[in-house]
Amino acid sequence: MDNFSSPEASHSEKLLKHENAVHKRRSSIFQSRITVFDECEGNEKSLENHDTNKYVSKTPEVEGFNLELYIRNLKEERKEWIETLRQRKAERKSLKKQKLRLENQGKSVDLITLSDSEKAFVTSRPDYQSICKSNKRLTEMALKVSILHHMVYKLNQRFILRMEKKLCRVTKKVIETSES
Repeated sequence: MDNFSSPEASHSEKLLKHENAVHKRRSSIFQSRITVFDECEGNEKSLENHDTNKYVSKTPEVEGFNLELYIRNLKEERKEWIETLRQRKAERKSLKKQKLRLENQGKSVDLITLSDSEKAFVTSRPDYQSICKSNKRLTEMALKVSILHHMVYKLNQRFILRMEKKLCRVTKKVIETSES
């Protein structure tokens, strides 16, 4: 039952030779070689240039990568992003100045240009400034309440100690007067 003696096995062996070819990347100063693995023997064979022509012609040609063009494109893209960043910073700065100017003048924003849904959204939003102010007042009051609670607790403890001392003295006096 030797598979390699049949004619089908020799045909499949020929097909495997092309599939087993491993193309190694080498410098252009070396001769190009293709390594073929022989599955039957487990050995690795190197083919010389004249033997590889039949394998190389069957492999698709890979287009060379132009590194200089790629680097140039990356540098141009970087310059474009830097310019975009500058434009956005300048636009943000000018919008910030406009906003401060409007706030200082006390003018309200014109809602006429907005759609109905946008107007409803803007008018229904909470007043965040008053919420922040009330939150600050609440934290200050909570701090004061905490401090006052601590002071009341200390005063209560002192009062209890004094009353216990006075009660002890009075009890001793009552006992002394009852004995005498």
